Amino acid sequence: MNLKNEKKLLFLIRYLISILIILLAIFITTFLYIENKNTFEEIKKITEEKFINDKKEYIKEQINNLYDYILLEQKDTEEKLRKSLKSRVYEAHLIISKLNDKYKDTHTKEQITDMVRTVIKDIRFNNNRGYYFIYDKNGKSVIHSLLPNLEGKYILNERLKLLENDTEAYQEWYWRKSQNDINEYKKIGFIKNIYEMDWIVGTGEYIESFIQDIQKEVLSQINKLKFGTNSYFIVTDKNNNYLSHINKDLIGKNAFEKIKNVSDKNNLEQISNTIEQGSGFVSLEFYKPNSTIKSYKIIYLKKIPKWDWIISTGFYMDDINTVIDKEKETLTLKFEENIKKLVIISFFLTLILLSISFYLSFLIEREFKKYKNSIELYISENKKQYEVLSQKSKLIAMGEMIENIAHQWRQPLSLITTQASGVKIQKEMDTLIDENLIKSMDSITNTANYLSDTIDDFKDFFRLDKEKKVFKLKSLVEKAFSLLSSEIKNKNIVVIENLSDISVNSYKREIVQVLLNILRNAIDAVCLVEGKKYIFIDILREEDRTVLKIKDNAGGIPDEIMERIFEPYFTTKHKSQGTGIGLYMSKEIISRHILGELSVENITYEFQGETFTGANFVISFPIDK
Repeated sequence: MNLKNEKKLLFLIRYLISILIILLAIFITTFLYIENKNTFEEIKKITEEKFINDKKEYIKEQINNLYDYILLEQKDTEEKLRKSLKSRVYEAHLIISKLNDKYKDTHTKEQITDMVRTVIKDIRFNNNRGYYFIYDKNGKSVIHSLLPNLEGKYILNERLKLLENDTEAYQEWYWRKSQNDINEYKKIGFIKNIYEMDWIVGTGEYIESFIQDIQKEVLSQINKLKFGTNSYFIVTDKNNNYLSHINKDLIGKNAFEKIKNVSDKNNLEQISNTIEQGSGFVSLEFYKPNSTIKSYKIIYLKKIPKWDWIISTGFYMDDINTVIDKEKETLTLKFEENIKKLVIISFFLTLILLSISFYLSFLIEREFKKYKNSIELYISENKKQYEVLSQKSKLIAMGEMIENIAHQWRQPLSLITTQASGVKIQKEMDTLIDENLIKSMDSITNTANYLSDTIDDFKDFFRLDKEKKVFKLKSLVEKAFSLLSSEIKNKNIVVIENLSDISVNSYKREIVQVLLNILRNAIDAVCLVEGKKYIFIDILREEDRTVLKIKDNAGGIPDEIMERIFEPYFTTKHKSQGTGIGLYMSKEIISRHILGELSVENITYEFQGETFTGANFVISFPIDK
């Protein structure tokens, strides 16, 4: 960072936060004021809609609660009737049993029968519809409270079959309500054995009549229910006649006729459609209770199954408008108060934040300078360490290359020595001819040139790369193998190449150093393998990357050290064979200089019908756009 940029940064640290806080405070205060002012009417409208929707949900909830109550009464109707009949028969059974126990030793059965008849003949229940009947075990009527003329006659034997194996039982049948009624109605009865008298006592009730009693009871309960101001329940039957209303004068009158006289004809159609749907909201004009003034009303109605009732309730808009107006007034006052608080809070908050920002700026500036100094020191030390490691890596590579030079020079030097010795011997023996001399000198010259070229190749690879160059990756790989060819040949290693003709723009000599490090490790690894020794190298294009892969058949890298092989000074070799910085430097070169990636994995593959496992090093190079 140059001095000019550093001064700019320090200036920003000192004053930027304060300026931003002031601007932000002005912006937020202005925005909140304008936003609140522009949306105030919308808030009032939303409040009004919320009040209405809440009220609608409230009356809907009230109707649903009433609906559930009526369904519960419906559900238990027949069960209530059965329990009622059973309770009545048990009462009669108790009376008869007590009379029999009391007088069986002093009176005849006929006398006890007269006593029982006297006691139960006038007992009535279920709104004077319920009565008792008694039969003997032969089906003869002993006592019939409603029709005494049937006493002594044999009229039913079904009840005898029901109690052949049971003490008591329920019975269902259909019967006319009166002699003039041609329709038959479902009736439920309960009968019980009186073993000590050889009698069967029972009673019965029409379900329809009992339901009507339940309905009257439900209507009585509904008439008592009231909630809120001018809020009450209305019940109409399937013919739209009022069954329950706060205005008792309307009971029995047609609701549609009343609505038609007050509201629009479309309201009747809306109500009819809602009834057909089963439930829903309707709106209409109607008189308020104890008033001749029409008011707009929202009603929620729901149809009661089986009974064909319509239950409804609602609210008048002028009642809720009064509440809404008060709420709007409260909102206005709160809005004005909030604006005042906003301005005051913003002012003091800005002062506090400015004070904090100045203090923070001071701390940040101080820490920045410390951090800057520490970073510079760290960078300097890291750079020195990296240069040392890099130099050490190059020296190690140079030593390995010198060893390779020695391998590659042995045969040519031997050839030069042989040619020179041969010329000398021929000269001493006076058998040297010009043709042999020229041939030997040419051979020595060619071999010397080869040795010179070899020196140039090795020397070229250890020069520093200052600029990127475009080159064929294939030719670079081939040269790297040529440097190691003598060692590869001597150790009987087979190299399998699949090299696409791809160019890259990078640092040539640094890539060679990486290739030599990886190939050196591969050579050392396959030398430990018994049998065939393979090194595979591929160059290919994958999406937006150029990829170079080097794999062997040495069995792979152990899992426990896989994550550590790129660490500095980590090695599995003896100290005399390796220092552990080769792969570390290779990783550094590829990632920091080449801006590529170096990774390794163990893979299993097939080659020429055999399965091998080995380490697979992958170098990916970015493609210049």
